[in-house]
Amino acid sequence: MTAAQHILDQACSLARIAALEVDPAVYVEQLAAELPEVATLVELGARDAALIAALGQIDAMIARAMRIRLDHALASDSSIGAPTRSVFASTITGYAGRLSLLEQRARDVAVRGRAADPDRIAESVVEAARASLALRDALRDGVLALIRDGARAAIAEADRRARDRNLDEPERRRWSAARRDLEAVAAEPERVLAAPMAGRLAALPDQLDEPEPDREPTFAELLELD
Repeated sequence: MTAAQHILDQACSLARIAALEVDPAVYVEQLAAELPEVATLVELGARDAALIAALGQIDAMIARAMRIRLDHALASDSSIGAPTRSVFASTITGYAGRLSLLEQRARDVAVRGRAADPDRIAESVVEAARASLALRDALRDGVLALIRDGARAAIAEADRRARDRNLDEPERRRWSAARRDLEAVAAEPERVLAAPMAGRLAALPDQLDEPEPDREPTFAELLELD
């Protein structure tokens, strides 16, 4: 287990969740420190995979945090039972931008469960969801920034290798695809969730970039040749 993952795993109580809400950057900074250096296509793929995994780990933690919040908010309520709370928690990311749908579903369950005040119960569920999704956004924004900044930083080197006359054509073609993918990811970091890097590169058209033109010799160099 990495130290960054450990930070997420520690969010297993309201107090720990609150601490992470106060300083989500502690997770992002630790994750950044653990990312592998990038000098090859294999290392570029490893970095990409680590960041994709981090986004998945955040969602898993948010589902757990949502369940903790629900159990606390509904401690004195029996109209929404444990199985439904688990469903709400495990599907919480699907309600991002759709909290009104969650509120409706929670109210329907509360009514069927004969809650004394279904509206209050539904409001409690939505409050738990809103807080959980806000924490998710804070953590994801940091990871997506790492993805964007890492892609931007790698574009120039990928372009250089794609045009390097000293590399064989298959390798140059791979670097060309990597450069185009990096440009797309820098513009839209969430693109990494579409597929692993190898799959994204394979979906791009085959392309051999023109090498850099040979540098014209300087006057001093011409004199030396004479």
